[in-house]
Amino acid sequence: MKRIDGLGAWVWQRLSALYLAVFVIYLIGNFLNLDRFDHATWVAWVSHPVNNILMIIGFCMLVVHAWIGIKDVIMDYIHPVVVRAVVMMLFALILLLCLVWALRVVLMV
Repeated sequence: MKRIDGLGAWVWQRLSALYLAVFVIYLIGNFLNLDRFDHATWVAWVSHPVNNILMIIGFCMLVVHAWIGIKDVIMDYIHPVVVRAVVMMLFALILLLCLVWALRVVLMV
């Protein structure tokens, strides 16, 4: 697996931020156009293939964005290598579990 260098991380951070910004505008626009907002409407909206795929990509981009940001903060402020590795593994596990949970929710609808 290729390691992401500084420029690659910067590009991924900007691409994920751009996708998330556009996706939030799309969500707001869609939600404002709904007649009512209840569980059945939400399930119907999420079940639509386009919305489902966009949400899956959105959750993946959110995790990428969060990982790059938290990784940079950890690398800047935690200097002992062992502590840094442990903290990074904990955050990686937390983000992975959040992604699995979010995908489970979206795919089980």
